Parts: sequence; structure tokens; C-alpha cells
Amino acid sequence: MKIRISWLVVLLISTVCCNRGSGQNSRTYKLSSGKQIKVNGVARMNFPNGDSALVMNYETEISIENKQALRKEVDEIWSIFRKDVEKAEVNAGVIRATHYEGSGLIRTGKGDGFVM
Repeated sequence: MKIRISWLVVLLISTVCCNRGSGQNSRTYKLSSGKQIKVNGVARMNFPNGDSALVMNYETEISIENKQALRKEVDEIWSIFRKDVEKAEVNAGVIRATHYEGSGLIRTGKGDGFVM
């Protein structure tokens, strides 16, 4: 239970403070399927209990409600991101997907996170 609470804190922190979809410092990556994703940031998170994780925040075109398609995309990202997680020598990888609606200065968004 303790570890579960820590992951919720990671997801909350990444939602509140990390990049908020501003597009600053984001990079576009091409997946093996040919699909492109915009990665807004990757950061290491260290927890008081000694666990650690590498957290990736990215923007998706897939609606957060479409869990099956979103999971398929996250699995494809994980096949690449896993190498970075292993290289960082952390306990887990977290992939945080955000889907934005609208354009311009004001957009609304929803997100979901996957602990790998």
C-alpha cells in the first residue's frame, strides 16, 4: 500500500507541476509503427522509502477514455523507454499520457499514468 501511495504522489506532482502541455522543451519522437509522439519531459523521481522511477510525460492524440488504444500506444512507447529506465537503474518506469482538446492559449486536457 505504501508504494501505491507513492505512485499516486508521482502522478499528482507530474500533473500539477510538470510542463502542463506548454510545448516548451518538448521533443517529437517516431515510434516503430511510424506514429509520432510529443514527449514533454523525462525526470527521475526518488522516494523516501528508497524506491525510484523514471517518469515520462507525453501528449497523445488518443482519448484517455479509449483505454484499449491508449494501452497499445503505451506498450509501444515502453518497448523503447524501457531501455532508458534500465540504464537509469531505477525500480520502475512511469509513462504519463495527456490528451488535450482545443488549440491556442486555453486548452483542456485529461491524463492517465501507467506504472511499468
